[in-house]
Order: sequence, then structure tokens, then C-alpha cells
Amino acid sequence: MRIKHAIIAAGTAGCLVACGSSSGSDDKDRSTPASTSTAPPSTVVPTGIAAAGAELKLGQQAVVPWQDGYIGITVTAVETGDVASFRQKFGSNAEGMTPYYIRLTLENLGGTDLSTKNPPLVRAMLADGSGTGTFITGSVDACSSKLTPKTFTTVGAKFDTCRLDAAAADDKVTGASYSEGRDYQDKPVRWLR
Repeated sequence: MRIKHAIIAAGTAGCLVACGSSSGSDDKDRSTPASTSTAPPSTVVPTGIAAAGAELKLGQQAVVPWQDGYIGITVTAVETGDVASFRQKFGSNAEGMTPYYIRLTLENLGGTDLSTKNPPLVRAMLADGSGTGTFITGSVDACSSKLTPKTFTTVGAKFDTCRLDAAAADDKVTGASYSEGRDYQDKPVRWLR
């Protein structure tokens, strides 16, 4: 059984909070409101929508309904982060934790205005398919999440971002998962390292 961790940094530096359990239901409570597969009339509906529970390799794109359109999510890397800079950012409460940098390329596939939004929540995944049990707000210099750009409004618009996550030092991170929206809450899309 994993030990749950809680890290809260002072001020606006960011925080890491323990959430969920090792049962794989970590992300359900933090998901954004359920997406629907019904897009506005002006939205292009792409083909090849990712099935619930789809397993992909790093570098493969998952097409998912997101916000009021469709987005392609490509997890390009799940990297072990720099422990020293992570501890410097989050303080002594980060002891026993290993940071992970989840690098993403996002593509607007529906042509709706998806500008200035928080990117989809893609999380580090353990060997059993569950989440890490942590939730981080904040970033480090090597992995900074940013809002979708103002130009993220047309079919084919792309941008790269990074999501910071962390796991207990003895947990093995094997990939990343996406579980937002009702279609993926119980069966996330997964990218395997």
C-alpha cells in the first residue's frame, strides 16, 4: 500500500496535495465537468476518437472531446525530474518524492476557440494503471505548464507544454494517463513508456 503524501508550499509558489487512493480513482474527484461528445455545429468532428481505455505508445496521438471541441493529445515523454529543484520549490515536505515531467503536444482538431485554457490534465501513471496519489499546482523551471495560446483557435493549431507530477520514491511510474470527461473517468487513455 502506498503512503499518501501532502505537500503545501508557502505563498504562491505552488502546492502538492495528496488525493485519492491507490485504487485508480485518484483523478475522478478532480476531473473537470464531463465533456460531451456533442460538439457545437461549427466544430469539425475528427475521425478516430480515442476509445475509453485506449493504450498508446509515447508519441502517439489520442483524439478526445475537450471543452467545447476536440483536441489531439500526444504525450511525447514521461521524464524523471530533477529532485533537487523539486525540493527547492516545494520545501522539505517533498522528501521521499520523485518528480516527473510529462511533456505534451496539443493540437486543436475541432476548430473551436480553445485559447487561454488550462491544458488537459494528463497525469503520471503507476504500473497498475493507477495515478500517483498526488496533485500539484505549480511548476519548476524545467517543466512549466502554460495556458493554451491565444492562437489556439483553428484546426491544426499546436503547442507544447509540460505537466509536473510526483510519486513516492519507491513507486514505479510507467507512463501517463488522461481521465477527464465522462468517457474516460473509469477507463483512462494511457500512454506507456
